[in-house]
Amino acid sequence: MKADSKYIWDYDVKSIDFDKPAQLRWYLARKINFGDWKGLDTSLIEKHLGKLDIDPALKKMLKDYYADKRAKNRS
Repeated sequence: MKADSKYIWDYDVKSIDFDKPAQLRWYLARKINFGDWKGLDTSLIEKHLGKLDIDPALKKMLKDYYADKRAKNRS
């Protein structure tokens, strides 16, 4: 994933280390909270969703979405 600075004006995005889970989760949450989904890896969102600091209603919606998607893939 390539860092995008559109909604990250207060942090040097070039210094984000996506191999560090805390930094990756911070970046994902920041982009999601601002509604900037472009360039986000949905598998990473699903993997880290439980630990993302995002609006609880949005988190529930995403959990339901991924659960439904998994159920459809099993069918």
